[in-house]
Amino acid sequence: MEIDGFQQLDLEKSVPSKKTTPKRIIHFVDGDIMEEYSTEEEEEEEKEEQSTNSTLDPSKLSWGPYLRFWAGRIASTSFSTCEFLGGRFAVFFGLTQPKYHYVLNEFYRIQNKKSDNKSERKGSKAQAAEVPNEKCHLEAGVREYGTIQQDATEAISQ
Repeated sequence: MEIDGFQQLDLEKSVPSKKTTPKRIIHFVDGDIMEEYSTEEEEEEEKEEQSTNSTLDPSKLSWGPYLRFWAGRIASTSFSTCEFLGGRFAVFFGLTQPKYHYVLNEFYRIQNKKSDNKSERKGSKAQAAEVPNEKCHLEAGVREYGTIQQDATEAISQ
């Protein structure tokens, strides 16, 4: 039996073809539309991800695996909840700061005070800084401060 071209086209139309849907449709401001289709490789990767990420159906398990499944789920949920609440309570009660930090601060303060006392005894020109950005203060009568010594002023006046 011969089939003409017209009947053959009807058969091709009646056969359900795999219609591809665009992966992404991008609408531009000027009114253009671009459809992005996924490749076969991307589709295979998506299928592999879905098969590895598929969740276990507990209704199809026997009693032993069923109990292990729920014990694991309860344990992981309990651990996650305790970890979340523990972090929130720690912030609320201020437990995120070091316990003995005040002792360290006191030690450094005493150490700085001792080093300042030693430098004052030696008669050094540098003094402890009052402002945190400054490292040392210079005395007012010192050449480094910008004053001229008296013998230089006498030479200028003559």
